[in-house]
Amino acid sequence: MSELLIPDEETDFRLKLQNFTKLLSKHAESKDLQKTPDGKASYLPIDFIETQLDELFYGLWETKNFEWKPIANEVTASITLRVFHPTAKIWIERVGAASYVIMVDRAPEGLTGQDRNRWALDINNKKPNALDMGLPKLKTDCLKNAALSLGNTFGRNVNRKLIDTYNPLTKWTQPQIAE
Repeated sequence: MSELLIPDEETDFRLKLQNFTKLLSKHAESKDLQKTPDGKASYLPIDFIETQLDELFYGLWETKNFEWKPIANEVTASITLRVFHPTAKIWIERVGAASYVIMVDRAPEGLTGQDRNRWALDINNKKPNALDMGLPKLKTDCLKNAALSLGNTFGRNVNRKLIDTYNPLTKWTQPQIAE
C-alpha cells in the first residue's frame, strides 16, 4: 500500500505562493471589460478592481501617499496600494501613477499653434470646478495602475499585443513507492 507523501515545509510554502500567483495571473473575463469612450481600448472598471482586491486579499488592502502636482495644464499623481498577501503574511506595496488634463473652455476661433497652447495654459481659461471631477478620477486611475502590477486578474495584459504567461517553477508530484 502506498502512503501519501507530504512535501517539505519549504516546498509546501512555495506551492501555496504559486497557487496564489496563478490565481492573480488569470486573465480578466471579457464580460467584465468595458470600452473606453473612444472605443479604442478596453479596461476594467474601478468597482471590479476594488471588489477583486476585497475578495483576493480578504479586505486587507489600503491606499496611502496620494500625491499630486500640476505640470502645465495637467495634473500628475501617484498612490501607493498596499495589500496583505494571504499566504506570505506580509504587506506588499505597489505604486501607481496617472495624469489628468485640466479641462479648459473652448479656444477662440482663429487661435492656432503656440498661441492656442498658451491660451490653454492660462489658468483663467480653466473650466469652473474642473478638478472636482478630475482629482477623484486621477486617484482612481492611480489605484487601477497600481493594481495592474498585481496580475492579469486586475487587467495587467488588457490591450497588450505581446503577453507572457506565468509558469510556476516549483513542481511537486507524489513519488511512486515500491510496494
